[in-house]
Amino acid sequence: MKKKIFGTILAAALVVAQAVTVFAAGSRVAEAAPAGESTGRYEFTAITEDTFQDLAESVPDVKTLIDAINAGTETIQALAEQASDLTDTLADKEMLTPIFDLQPIDGGIQTEDGNYLVTMSVPTLTEEMSDVLLLHYSTVRSVWEIITPMDVDYANKEITAEFEDLSPVAVIAKVNGSAAADTQVGTSPKTGVVSDWMGWLGAAVVLGAVSVAAVRKSRQ
Repeated sequence: MKKKIFGTILAAALVVAQAVTVFAAGSRVAEAAPAGESTGRYEFTAITEDTFQDLAESVPDVKTLIDAINAGTETIQALAEQASDLTDTLADKEMLTPIFDLQPIDGGIQTEDGNYLVTMSVPTLTEEMSDVLLLHYSTVRSVWEIITPMDVDYANKEITAEFEDLSPVAVIAKVNGSAAADTQVGTSPKTGVVSDWMGWLGAAVVLGAVSVAAVRKSRQ
């Protein structure tokens, strides 16, 4: 009987694990990282409610909106309230990365014009995505802007672009209908960010229910 109970629990665990895997795979949002020659020359860090205090003090509305977008309570389309000129560009776009802080290490890699040349790895980039762009907030010029990459390498999932100055950045793109349909499972209704803890909470509930049912059955 104990073997049957254990087998039942194990089977349930496998089913839940598969569900959690599918849940996580549905996300179109993932962390970016320096790639190629940019490795070791730039630092990508998360922007959280407790970090980036300079931005919170100088432009609290911008910091609040960034936090809300990264938390999934607002969409990138809400940025149009702070930059109306981006309304049309953002209308059909989705985030491929959270908004993160991009800073140089030892001066980064600079072009002859003094711009920063950055190559980044974007794990969620696929050929089913078009109009890949970089959403950037310049803390120097206090403006949201769109940067068109110099190169989008779908095979290696890398993007190369030039920045006049470095500060909060996110990779965005237009996702075609079939790709969007294929990745809806487990995505947030607003940004596609996966809430992993919800998956594990569901797993715990299912396993608990199966265990209780198995114990009751054994007593009967």
